[in-house]
Amino acid sequence: MHKDLLNGRLLFAIPKKGRLHEKCLELLSGADIQFRRPNRLDVCLVMNHPIALVFLPAADIPSFVGNGDVDLGITGHDVILEAEMQDQVTEIHRLGFGKCALQVQTPENGPFKSVEDLAGKRVVTSFEILAGAYFAKIDEQLNLTGDNKTKIQYVGGSVEAACALGLADGIVDLVGMFSSHADVERSDNISESGDTMRAVGLHAVATVLQTEAVLIKSNVPHRAHHAPLIDLIS
Repeated sequence: MHKDLLNGRLLFAIPKKGRLHEKCLELLSGADIQFRRPNRLDVCLVMNHPIALVFLPAADIPSFVGNGDVDLGITGHDVILEAEMQDQVTEIHRLGFGKCALQVQTPENGPFKSVEDLAGKRVVTSFEILAGAYFAKIDEQLNLTGDNKTKIQYVGGSVEAACALGLADGIVDLVGMFSSHADVERSDNISESGDTMRAVGLHAVATVLQTEAVLIKSNVPHRAHHAPLIDLIS
């Protein structure tokens, strides 16, 4: 798409696939935002408003919004915190879908029955920033220092298998709160209401964060001319 076609348009980032994508399309339809996406292009023009939709991985949306590359976006609250972009974006609305919990989980038949038991041990997660900050506080409370601190290891997928494979003493992972899978695009393996967690012999010992899909806007000043349209959408 030629860049000139985007001049003067508000840029709105939408997750490009997954159940969060599907929910966003329903939301746009309900708001009478009309568009066609030929050949699954990643940028398309809205026909009845001066808006262009930009389809991006959900995990990238906080950075694109926070850096002012796009004006608005929809992603998970947890994704914003994991990207450390909470100071660069403003959460306008929590949207009521994609609800899940980021939980500390340990083997049900294992020796670790609480977060304090797990502190100082090996924890595997896809949420290295959030898990690291959470266990740093636990380590501080328990006066764990140096090599005695909790070891956080990043794994991009199949986190729930880490304990069974002997790679971890516990994990930090998302668990869906309702009957549908949580909707954040990168989290296709989210436990459905805890079913996957229980199937691999894990149970939750603490909740790090409750999260859901949110509408965010950029804090970059040069986007201020879109304020009336942002107010209309939000």
